[in-house]
Amino acid sequence: MNFTIFATSGTAVFLQEAGIKCHHVNKISQGRPHILDKIQDGKISWIINTSLGKRTTEDSYTIRRAVIDFHIPYTTTVSGAAALAMGIQELAGNELGVNPVQYFTRPR
Repeated sequence: MNFTIFATSGTAVFLQEAGIKCHHVNKISQGRPHILDKIQDGKISWIINTSLGKRTTEDSYTIRRAVIDFHIPYTTTVSGAAALAMGIQELAGNELGVNPVQYFTRPR
C-alpha cells in the first residue's frame, strides 16, 4: 500500500530479509535521532509497537504518550496491525460514509 516503514534494528533485519524495504530508526534508549523525533516531525502516521523486555517496555510507555499527544493510531500486536492494514486496504479509494444503526439491523 506504499507505506514508508521505519523499524528498529531487529525488526529492520527481519523485514529486509523478507524483502520488505524499511528505514532504520533508533529506539528511544539508543539515542537520537529516534522514533519520538520522527513522531514530532510528523513523519509517522501509524505505530506498531510489539515490545518485549524491560528496556523496550520502558520505551513503549513514552511512545504511547506521544501517540496520544499527536493523535496517531497505535497497535501492540501483529494480529492487530494485520487487521488495521486490511481495513485500510478495504477503504482505499472508497468513500467513507455514515449510516444509522437501523441500516445494519434490518433487511435491505
